[in-house]
Amino acid sequence: MLKILYQNTNLQLFIGLLTGILFGLLLQKGGVTKYDVIINQLLLIDFTVVKIMLSAVVTGML
Repeated sequence: MLKILYQNTNLQLFIGLLTGILFGLLLQKGGVTKYDVIINQLLLIDFTVVKIMLSAVVTGML
C-alpha cells in the first residue's frame, strides 16, 4: 500500500488535500477561527488555540 502511495504523486496530492480540508473544518468547528478566541490567545487569556494545535501535533506524531 505504501509503495503505491509513494509512486503515485496524484494520490499523494489528493490525500493531502483531503487532510487539509478535514483539518480546516475541525479548526472551524472548534472555534479557533473566531476573532475573540485569537485575541484572547494573544492576550494569554484563552488557550484554546494552543490546546488544539498541540493535539494536532501529537496526532501527527503518532
